[in-house]
Amino acid sequence: MKKLFILWAFIYSFASQAQTNIPSHEIYTRLLKRNVNATGKVDYKGFIRDSLELDNYLSLLSNHPPHKSWSRNDQMAYWINAYNAFTIKLITKYYPVKSIKDIGSSIQIPFVNTPWDIKFIPIGKDRYDLNNIEHGILRKKFADARIHMALVCA
Repeated sequence: MKKLFILWAFIYSFASQAQTNIPSHEIYTRLLKRNVNATGKVDYKGFIRDSLELDNYLSLLSNHPPHKSWSRNDQMAYWINAYNAFTIKLITKYYPVKSIKDIGSSIQIPFVNTPWDIKFIPIGKDRYDLNNIEHGILRKKFADARIHMALVCA
């Protein structure tokens, strides 16, 4: 019985730790270095060529949602990177487009049918849109004026 309890405790501890591990952003850093120039211009064709690597990073984010045990900075970095990386994915899906505003209906009603309202972002068991992340999480939870500067407008 004691061995069974120890095994259960080990498995529970390992599973809990796996859920709270902060995902590495190394893949995304490499992609940004490769596909964004010094002036901030994004090479979307490069991201399309690197789509497998981008998809791996997005999958990593999707499968490792933020945990309350993470530091404030780790949580904020997670959500900013998720917003930006999924925005890049959205643009590459519809590429070539002149603007993110060209995605979706030609008549757009804010918070109803704009590109920022497409629920295409799987995080854990939930689905988010860009507005959820920007307004419902980043601005509401972190209330940091720098957030606006950190988000990609595509």
